[in-house]
Amino acid sequence: MVKIAPFNAVYYNNLRFGNEVSRFVAPPYDVIDRGQEKRLKEDRLNITHLTLGNEGDKYATAAKRLRRWLNDGVLVRDTDKSFYLYEQTFQGADGVVRVRTGIVATVRLEEFASGVILPHENTIPRHKADRMALMSALGGDSEQIFMLYDDATGEVEETIDSCRKSAEILRFIDAGGVHHRIVRIADDETVARITRILESQRMLIADGHHRYETALEFRDNARKANSSEGDGPADFVLATLVSFRNPGLMINPTHRMVKHIDDDLLKTLRGRLSEDFSLRDFNSAEELLAALADAPSTAFGIWCPDAGIVALADQKRDDLPGPLGGLSVFVLQEKVMKAMLGFTTEMLDKKVNIDYVKELETAHSKLSSHEQALCFLVKAPTAEQVMEVAKEGLKMPHKSTYFYPKIWSGTLLYLFGEQASGEP
Repeated sequence: MVKIAPFNAVYYNNLRFGNEVSRFVAPPYDVIDRGQEKRLKEDRLNITHLTLGNEGDKYATAAKRLRRWLNDGVLVRDTDKSFYLYEQTFQGADGVVRVRTGIVATVRLEEFASGVILPHENTIPRHKADRMALMSALGGDSEQIFMLYDDATGEVEETIDSCRKSAEILRFIDAGGVHHRIVRIADDETVARITRILESQRMLIADGHHRYETALEFRDNARKANSSEGDGPADFVLATLVSFRNPGLMINPTHRMVKHIDDDLLKTLRGRLSEDFSLRDFNSAEELLAALADAPSTAFGIWCPDAGIVALADQKRDDLPGPLGGLSVFVLQEKVMKAMLGFTTEMLDKKVNIDYVKELETAHSKLSSHEQALCFLVKAPTAEQVMEVAKEGLKMPHKSTYFYPKIWSGTLLYLFGEQASGEP
């Protein structure tokens, strides 16, 4: 059984700054490039000064800044232990306006072997080391993990829908036009009801695998230091919990680009692909992408201007077993990138000769400038496919899921002990 708990959130002082906090918030740390980081940090109170640290001693400076913000009333700690409703209104690629709602809570950390918390992607050690340095310095969570649950009854959705008009903590519109809004849920009866319903659920980590595994290690270290095995603050992690059945839940694809292909291999690529895949040609990448939307879940697109290929690939034999075998990204990885192009697991883990893009325009720019040689367009897995893979204890290839929109930083923080009050 999963255990969730209300908590005293730390957030930007809305009595001082108002509820509109666009100047303070930022995308998750791992999607911010250098240029964007520089722009965000032009505001001395932006959350990236914590989540990305600063030059020099980096996270030690971030910790000092956090204490100063707490002492100066830039950040305040909620007086009541509460859940929070996180509401995001956005327009999808299909032009349809959707609303995704979730509960922000603390979730008791569980080892993956227990089957209570399910991962679906592998992690990279150096990324976890960076997050451990930050978590140790700040003494808590500066960002939320994104988790999914499957409440077939719809009770949680019904409950949180009734909370939309409760006390608003903050709101903002991000650069992509997504409207974010966070509302406090402090009513004891409502908190108890949500807790009761969700305690029978298993949680799937949608986004934040590195942060979850870091939190597990931090918990273990805290238990050793305090000779404790109870439910202390470090036994919980901050998360936004969204139902699989929420109408605003969207997974977008992340396409693969290959920087260099040997000339001889490039000349024979179409022929080699034809041995295992049925190829259907298109006049443009836009036409290809549109056709991919209606293709089988294992299909993918090949876009290689230098070889004159703009084609949809549909495998002739479904010979990759299990739930992974039904995924476009896995078929591409195993049958093409590894078997034909010579990629190893280590190369994929370290992003050797591979890059990832989300928009067709970005891919076009990289191909036109010859920064990249080839683009593979993939289909996003469904939420049901992600859960099926996780339940089997399997892991998807890197960048298989891009849940949109992202959970933004600078909304709610979860700090342990005295740090939350700003005491040094």
